[in-house]
Amino acid sequence: MAELLYGIHPLCEALSAGRRKVKKVYVSKRRDSKGIQALLRSARDGSIPVEFKAPDYFRSRLGDCVHQGVAAEVGKLALADEKMILGRAERDRELPLILALDGVEDPQNLGSLVRTALAMGFHGVVLPKARVAPLSPAVSKASAGAMEHMLFVRVSNLVAALQRFKKDGLWVVGAHGGSAQAVDQVDFNMGLVLVIGGEGKGIRPLVRKTCDYLVSVPQKKTVDSLNAAVAGAIVMYEIVRQRKDLRDHHESTKGRRNHEDL
Repeated sequence: MAELLYGIHPLCEALSAGRRKVKKVYVSKRRDSKGIQALLRSARDGSIPVEFKAPDYFRSRLGDCVHQGVAAEVGKLALADEKMILGRAERDRELPLILALDGVEDPQNLGSLVRTALAMGFHGVVLPKARVAPLSPAVSKASAGAMEHMLFVRVSNLVAALQRFKKDGLWVVGAHGGSAQAVDQVDFNMGLVLVIGGEGKGIRPLVRKTCDYLVSVPQKKTVDSLNAAVAGAIVMYEIVRQRKDLRDHHESTKGRRNHEDL
């Protein structure tokens, strides 16, 4: 079933990624910019039909969404599986780096986390089938189109998925505000899954129990909590900061979980 993707960056990235079918592009008759011209060139190069519409068309279809005068009918984003994510890490000759989200129901937070994960070189995102925002056009817009390039896996049981990653040699680290272990006190030079919890409740107790480590973001002043996307971005940056020189060491066993550790 087609959905209406909107915004210049999401549309350009969808065309660039080529991971889903773009059936038709709609452009407002009253809009013209370098971004729109680039989009039109990409559509023309891909032999994708373009229709110019009055502004009322976008208001009627998208309401108050910040559409920038462009939209497109697109197919659903294809999902990956766990082996595909691990395969991407292997292809890139890097230790696996995976983001798992538990209860992130706000599309803006989900989009922001996906955008940061892509920028930081994460190989994929694991999402439970329940208690998470759908991979919607709103999420693609919030991610500035990063969603179009990321590999996503949907799992019915997040704990079971984390256990499978452990058996594949990865470690599981959860971001938890109640942890006494600061994020900059942990060695992240290992294949790992980073778990970020949702707004308010954080990581669920059983998921938290499955984590090998729990880390928190040090704060100089007490506040209720950091936004999930902000906390996630800080932890992701710290992981990548530590791992920036490890590409040539991917074939080594450093940081790999031994089966006797399970």
